[in-house]
Amino acid sequence: MNWSGSFAEMNLNIELKGRSKVIDLAVRLENGMAKHPHHPPFAFAMAKTHGGHGYSDGVSAAMEMIAMGAHVGTHVDALGHVSKHGKVFGDREVRQGVDCLDGLDAGSIEESLPMIGKGYLFDGPEFFGRDLTPSDGFGPEVFEQWFDGREEPGPGSIVLVRTGWMKYWSDPDRYIGLATGLPGVTLEGAKWLSDRGIVATGSDTMNYEHKPDSKIINLPVHVHNLVEKGIPIMESMYLETLAESGHTEFTFIGIPLRIGGGTGSPIRPIAIVPA
Repeated sequence: MNWSGSFAEMNLNIELKGRSKVIDLAVRLENGMAKHPHHPPFAFAMAKTHGGHGYSDGVSAAMEMIAMGAHVGTHVDALGHVSKHGKVFGDREVRQGVDCLDGLDAGSIEESLPMIGKGYLFDGPEFFGRDLTPSDGFGPEVFEQWFDGREEPGPGSIVLVRTGWMKYWSDPDRYIGLATGLPGVTLEGAKWLSDRGIVATGSDTMNYEHKPDSKIINLPVHVHNLVEKGIPIMESMYLETLAESGHTEFTFIGIPLRIGGGTGSPIRPIAIVPA
Protein backbone atom coordinates (compact mmCIF):
# COMPACT_ATOMS: atom_id res chain seq x y z
CA MET A 1 0.00 0.00 0.00
CA ASN A 2 1.27 3.43 -0.93
CA TRP A 3 -0.01 6.61 0.70
CA SER A 4 0.84 9.74 -1.27
CA GLY A 5 0.02 13.40 -1.83
CA SER A 6 -1.56 16.06 0.35
CA PHE A 7 -4.61 13.82 0.58
CA ALA A 8 -2.54 11.05 2.15
CA GLU A 9 -5.29 10.12 4.59
CA MET A 10 -7.79 9.54 1.82
CA ASN A 11 -6.11 8.36 -1.35
CA LEU A 12 -5.09 4.72 -1.27
CA ASN A 13 -3.15 3.26 -4.18
CA ILE A 14 -2.72 -0.51 -4.22
CA GLU A 15 -0.36 -2.47 -6.46
CA LEU A 16 -1.91 -5.74 -7.57
CA LYS A 17 0.80 -8.43 -7.82
CA GLY A 18 3.04 -6.15 -9.85
CA ARG A 19 0.70 -6.15 -12.84
CA SER A 20 -1.60 -3.23 -12.15
CA LYS A 21 -2.30 -0.48 -9.66
CA VAL A 22 -5.55 0.83 -8.22
CA ILE A 23 -5.81 4.63 -7.97
CA ASP A 24 -8.42 6.04 -5.63
CA LEU A 25 -10.54 8.80 -7.23
CA ALA A 26 -12.54 9.84 -4.16
CA VAL A 27 -12.13 12.58 -1.59
CA ARG A 28 -12.19 11.85 2.12
CA LEU A 29 -15.56 12.19 3.85
CA GLU A 30 -15.05 14.26 6.99
CA ASN A 31 -16.75 16.91 9.10
CA GLY A 32 -16.33 20.41 7.69
CA MET A 33 -15.64 19.27 4.13
CA ALA A 34 -16.64 21.47 1.19
CA LYS A 35 -20.27 21.21 0.15
CA HIS A 36 -22.74 23.25 -1.88
CA PRO A 37 -25.07 25.37 0.31
CA HIS A 38 -28.10 23.70 -1.30
CA HIS A 39 -27.04 20.31 0.07
CA PRO A 40 -26.92 19.00 3.65
CA PRO A 41 -23.41 18.74 5.15
CA PHE A 42 -21.55 15.56 5.96
CA ALA A 43 -21.80 14.83 9.68
CA PHE A 44 -19.90 12.13 11.54
CA ALA A 45 -20.15 11.31 15.25
CA MET A 46 -19.14 8.31 17.32
CA ALA A 47 -22.14 6.49 18.74
CA LYS A 48 -19.99 4.14 20.83
CA THR A 49 -16.29 4.20 21.55
CA HIS A 50 -14.01 1.36 22.59
CA GLY A 51 -14.16 0.13 26.16
CA GLY A 52 -16.80 -1.27 28.52
CA HIS A 53 -19.48 -2.76 26.24
CA GLY A 54 -19.91 -6.06 28.05
CA TYR A 55 -17.64 -8.24 25.94
CA SER A 56 -15.27 -10.61 27.68
CA ASP A 57 -11.50 -10.92 27.42
CA GLY A 58 -10.97 -7.19 26.98
CA VAL A 59 -12.83 -7.05 23.66
CA SER A 60 -14.74 -3.87 22.71
CA ALA A 61 -16.44 -2.49 19.61
CA ALA A 62 -16.84 1.04 18.30
CA MET A 63 -19.43 2.44 15.90
CA GLU A 64 -20.51 5.74 14.43
CA MET A 65 -23.46 7.69 13.07
CA ILE A 66 -23.25 9.32 9.63
CA ALA A 67 -25.59 11.86 8.02
CA MET A 68 -25.06 13.48 4.65
CA GLY A 69 -26.63 14.60 1.41
CA ALA A 70 -26.21 12.34 -1.61
CA HIS A 71 -24.42 15.12 -3.52
CA VAL A 72 -21.67 15.72 -0.95
CA GLY A 73 -18.09 14.61 -1.52
CA THR A 74 -17.32 12.39 -4.50
CA HIS A 75 -20.73 11.41 -5.81
CA VAL A 76 -22.75 10.51 -8.88
CA ASP A 77 -25.99 12.14 -9.99
CA ALA A 78 -28.96 9.90 -10.62
CA LEU A 79 -30.67 10.46 -13.96
CA GLY A 80 -33.66 11.81 -12.05
CA HIS A 81 -31.56 14.43 -10.26
CA VAL A 82 -32.58 16.95 -12.93
CA SER A 83 -35.89 17.21 -14.76
CA LYS A 84 -37.18 19.39 -17.58
CA HIS A 85 -40.85 20.27 -17.91
CA GLY A 86 -41.60 17.67 -15.26
CA LYS A 87 -39.89 14.82 -17.11
CA VAL A 88 -36.68 12.84 -16.60
CA PHE A 89 -34.68 10.56 -18.89
CA GLY A 90 -36.85 8.26 -20.96
CA ASP A 91 -39.56 10.93 -21.27
CA ARG A 92 -40.92 9.80 -17.92
CA GLU A 93 -42.96 12.12 -15.76
CA VAL A 94 -41.63 12.53 -12.24
CA ARG A 95 -43.60 13.45 -9.14
CA GLN A 96 -43.07 17.00 -7.96
CA GLY A 97 -43.50 19.00 -4.75
CA VAL A 98 -44.59 17.41 -1.50
CA ASP A 99 -45.76 14.30 -3.33
CA CYS A 100 -42.15 13.17 -3.77
CA LEU A 101 -40.87 13.59 -0.21
CA ASP A 102 -40.30 9.84 -0.04
CA GLY A 103 -37.95 10.00 -3.03
CA LEU A 104 -37.96 9.83 -6.80
CA ASP A 105 -40.44 7.54 -8.49
CA ALA A 106 -38.54 7.72 -11.79
CA GLY A 107 -34.83 7.96 -12.47
CA SER A 108 -33.68 7.21 -8.91
CA ILE A 109 -30.12 6.14 -8.19
CA GLU A 110 -31.40 2.63 -7.52
CA GLU A 111 -31.93 2.30 -11.28
CA SER A 112 -28.31 3.25 -12.04
CA LEU A 113 -26.02 0.57 -13.40
CA PRO A 114 -22.44 0.07 -12.23
CA MET A 115 -20.08 2.31 -14.20
CA ILE A 116 -17.41 -0.08 -15.47
CA GLY A 117 -15.44 0.36 -18.66
CA LYS A 118 -12.56 1.98 -20.51
CA GLY A 119 -11.73 5.30 -18.89
CA TYR A 120 -10.11 8.40 -20.39
CA LEU A 121 -8.67 11.42 -18.61
CA PHE A 122 -8.78 14.91 -20.06
CA ASP A 123 -6.22 17.00 -18.15
CA GLY A 124 -7.13 20.68 -18.47
CA PRO A 125 -4.01 22.20 -16.86
CA GLU A 126 -1.78 20.02 -19.04
CA PHE A 127 -3.74 20.93 -22.17
CA PHE A 128 -3.62 24.68 -21.56
CA GLY A 129 -0.18 24.62 -19.96
CA ARG A 130 -1.32 26.73 -17.01
CA ASP A 131 -3.68 26.90 -14.06
CA LEU A 132 -7.27 27.21 -15.21
CA THR A 133 -9.71 30.04 -14.49
CA PRO A 134 -13.54 30.13 -14.47
CA SER A 135 -13.41 31.47 -18.05
CA ASP A 136 -12.02 28.16 -19.34
CA GLY A 137 -14.63 25.99 -21.02
CA PHE A 138 -14.03 22.63 -22.70
CA GLY A 139 -15.77 22.44 -26.04
CA PRO A 140 -15.39 20.22 -29.12
CA GLU A 141 -12.23 21.96 -30.32
CA VAL A 142 -10.53 21.36 -26.98
CA PHE A 143 -11.43 17.67 -26.88
CA GLU A 144 -10.50 17.19 -30.54
CA GLN A 145 -7.05 18.67 -29.93
CA TRP A 146 -6.55 16.67 -26.73
CA PHE A 147 -7.46 13.38 -28.37
CA ASP A 148 -5.52 14.10 -31.57
CA GLY A 149 -2.88 11.38 -31.51
CA ARG A 150 -4.64 9.63 -28.63
CA GLU A 151 -7.36 7.01 -28.73
CA GLU A 152 -10.75 8.73 -28.67
CA PRO A 153 -13.46 7.66 -26.23
CA GLY A 154 -15.97 5.31 -27.80
CA PRO A 155 -19.23 3.55 -26.97
CA GLY A 156 -19.30 2.32 -23.37
CA SER A 157 -16.44 4.52 -22.19
CA ILE A 158 -16.13 6.92 -19.25
CA VAL A 159 -14.46 10.33 -19.57
CA LEU A 160 -13.04 12.17 -16.55
CA VAL A 161 -12.24 15.87 -16.70
CA ARG A 162 -9.51 17.42 -14.54
CA THR A 163 -9.52 21.18 -13.99
CA GLY A 164 -6.98 21.22 -11.16
CA TRP A 165 -9.64 22.82 -8.97
CA MET A 166 -9.10 20.20 -6.26
CA LYS A 167 -6.19 22.31 -5.01
CA TYR A 168 -8.86 24.62 -3.54
CA TRP A 169 -10.64 21.81 -1.66
CA SER A 170 -9.50 23.14 1.73
CA ASP A 171 -10.96 26.57 0.82
CA PRO A 172 -14.66 25.67 0.37
CA ASP A 173 -15.80 29.08 -0.89
CA ARG A 174 -13.22 29.13 -3.65
CA TYR A 175 -13.68 25.46 -4.48
CA ILE A 176 -17.46 25.79 -4.80
CA GLY A 177 -17.02 28.91 -6.94
CA LEU A 178 -20.24 30.63 -5.94
CA ALA A 179 -18.60 34.05 -6.27
CA THR A 180 -16.35 33.31 -9.23
CA GLY A 181 -17.79 30.56 -11.41
CA LEU A 182 -15.97 27.38 -12.40
CA PRO A 183 -14.12 25.93 -15.39
CA GLY A 184 -15.75 22.91 -16.98
CA VAL A 185 -17.42 21.20 -19.91
CA THR A 186 -19.56 23.36 -22.21
CA LEU A 187 -22.84 22.17 -23.71
CA GLU A 188 -21.14 21.72 -27.07
CA GLY A 189 -18.36 19.75 -25.37
CA ALA A 190 -20.92 17.55 -23.64
CA LYS A 191 -22.55 16.84 -27.00
CA TRP A 192 -19.15 15.94 -28.48
CA LEU A 193 -18.70 13.36 -25.72
CA SER A 194 -22.23 11.98 -25.89
CA ASP A 195 -21.94 11.62 -29.68
CA ARG A 196 -19.13 9.15 -29.00
CA GLY A 197 -21.33 6.94 -26.86
CA ILE A 198 -19.87 7.54 -23.42
CA VAL A 199 -21.85 5.98 -20.57
CA ALA A 200 -20.65 8.27 -17.74
CA THR A 201 -18.49 11.31 -17.12
CA GLY A 202 -17.14 13.25 -14.17
CA SER A 203 -14.87 16.04 -13.01
CA ASP A 204 -12.96 17.35 -10.02
CA THR A 205 -15.31 20.33 -9.57
CA MET A 206 -18.59 20.46 -7.69
CA ASN A 207 -20.55 21.46 -10.78
CA TYR A 208 -18.99 19.52 -13.73
CA GLU A 209 -20.28 21.92 -16.35
CA HIS A 210 -18.74 25.26 -17.25
CA LYS A 211 -19.90 28.18 -15.10
CA PRO A 212 -18.07 31.25 -16.45
CA ASP A 213 -20.30 33.48 -14.35
CA SER A 214 -21.54 32.61 -10.86
CA LYS A 215 -24.85 34.34 -11.65
CA ILE A 216 -25.71 31.63 -14.19
CA ILE A 217 -28.31 29.38 -12.60
CA ASN A 218 -29.33 27.11 -15.50
CA LEU A 219 -27.93 23.61 -16.01
CA PRO A 220 -27.74 22.94 -19.77
CA VAL A 221 -25.04 20.25 -19.53
CA HIS A 222 -26.87 18.44 -16.73
CA VAL A 223 -30.06 18.54 -18.81
CA HIS A 224 -28.25 17.19 -21.86
CA ASN A 225 -26.46 14.38 -20.02
CA LEU A 226 -29.04 13.34 -17.45
CA VAL A 227 -32.39 14.15 -19.08
CA GLU A 228 -31.69 13.80 -22.79
CA LYS A 229 -28.93 11.18 -23.00
CA GLY A 230 -29.05 9.21 -19.75
CA ILE A 231 -25.38 9.82 -18.96
CA PRO A 232 -24.58 9.96 -15.20
CA ILE A 233 -22.39 12.81 -13.96
CA MET A 234 -19.80 12.37 -11.20
CA GLU A 235 -18.52 15.39 -9.29
CA SER A 236 -15.82 16.31 -6.74
CA MET A 237 -13.56 13.52 -7.98
CA TYR A 238 -9.95 13.42 -6.80
CA LEU A 239 -7.99 13.23 -10.06
CA GLU A 240 -4.59 14.49 -8.92
CA THR A 241 -2.97 11.11 -8.34
CA LEU A 242 -4.28 9.78 -11.64
CA ALA A 243 -2.85 12.81 -13.47
CA GLU A 244 0.50 12.44 -11.70
CA SER A 245 0.64 8.79 -12.77
CA GLY A 246 0.81 9.88 -16.42
CA HIS A 247 -1.98 7.50 -17.41
CA THR A 248 -4.76 8.99 -19.51
CA GLU A 249 -6.33 5.60 -20.28
CA PHE A 250 -7.39 3.13 -17.62
CA THR A 251 -10.06 0.74 -16.45
CA PHE A 252 -12.74 2.60 -14.50
CA ILE A 253 -15.02 1.19 -11.83
CA GLY A 254 -17.66 3.21 -9.97
CA ILE A 255 -20.71 1.75 -8.23
CA PRO A 256 -23.42 3.85 -6.57
CA LEU A 257 -25.19 2.81 -3.40
CA ARG A 258 -28.65 1.29 -3.69
CA ILE A 259 -30.68 4.15 -2.21
CA GLY A 260 -34.41 3.79 -2.85
CA GLY A 261 -35.71 7.01 -4.43
CA GLY A 262 -32.27 8.62 -4.21
CA THR A 263 -31.30 11.57 -6.42
CA GLY A 264 -27.63 10.59 -6.23
CA SER A 265 -25.12 8.60 -4.26
CA PRO A 266 -21.67 8.92 -2.72
CA ILE A 267 -19.19 6.70 -4.54
CA ARG A 268 -15.57 5.62 -4.24
CA PRO A 269 -14.52 5.24 -7.87
CA ILE A 270 -11.20 3.73 -8.87
CA ALA A 271 -8.92 3.71 -11.88
CA ILE A 272 -6.90 0.57 -12.61
CA VAL A 273 -3.65 1.23 -14.49
CA PRO A 274 -0.54 -0.81 -15.32
CA ALA A 275 1.89 -0.92 -12.39
